[in-house]
Amino acid sequence: MKKLLIVMDPEHRHQVALTRGIELARATGASLEVVAFVHEYLDAISDQQTDQEAARKAITGQRQRWLEQVLALCDCSDLPITPQVVWAKRIHEWIIEHCHKERVDAVIKTGNRSETFLYTPTDWHLIRECSAPVMLVAENKWNKARPILAAVDLSSDKPVKKALNHRIIAEARQLADAMGTELHLVHALHTSVILADLELVDMDARLRKRQAGLKPQIEHLCNTWHLQPGQVHIVSGPAQKVIPSVANQVKADMVVIGTSGKTGLAAMVIGNTAEKVLTHLRTDLLAIKPSEK
Repeated sequence: MKKLLIVMDPEHRHQVALTRGIELARATGASLEVVAFVHEYLDAISDQQTDQEAARKAITGQRQRWLEQVLALCDCSDLPITPQVVWAKRIHEWIIEHCHKERVDAVIKTGNRSETFLYTPTDWHLIRECSAPVMLVAENKWNKARPILAAVDLSSDKPVKKALNHRIIAEARQLADAMGTELHLVHALHTSVILADLELVDMDARLRKRQAGLKPQIEHLCNTWHLQPGQVHIVSGPAQKVIPSVANQVKADMVVIGTSGKTGLAAMVIGNTAEKVLTHLRTDLLAIKPSEK
């Protein structure tokens, strides 16, 4: 990681995203771009453009002073930091456009854990549309001793899936090495709830057969990424439940996961695995989209 974009949180006194970003920057040598967003409706002040511009300048200046004070309290003067205040109502649009223009290795912000059908929070927009990996930070304490958990899909032979798996593991390995912790992998074996409930198939036998079929892939992963068999977790069940469960089991401090990048109505109705996992996860999540061709 060479450049991290940190989104300041105006609603939290403890800037956990900033804390995570500083920790990662010190571990990886990355530079930091810290952005604080601000926006107010100025129509009530005056119809005059000059009056509104003066008000906007005053509000932006106030936010700039706040940002400088927060950074001073963090004692991070040893790091290359570029702070800026941006006037924007829809902050995800600015972030997505900025990442499109600039080389950003990860966007870091505090995670939002809720969604309705009609309202899509900033987090979901970023997961679906941002070209850079998006790290959504939980408010629990960062702990270097805990492992990084990479969620992979071993069920597909499609080149795009294999490439995404490789990118997920590579990012997770880089983070684990930088933070001095272990790397773990998890793969959820999809099972039909209906078939299991109706006892139409022997689920235990089917699970053993599928695990045996994955053995060559698991051995290859262990050899390639220098893992022990106990660091690879193959669990039956839906990914949105399996991944948070294994994360809790191994006390993972971060989960690295791929996202299909669905947008529009399909994303609302079907959803992405990363988004479903986020609703159950109580730790940091790094969402990575497939590389664009």
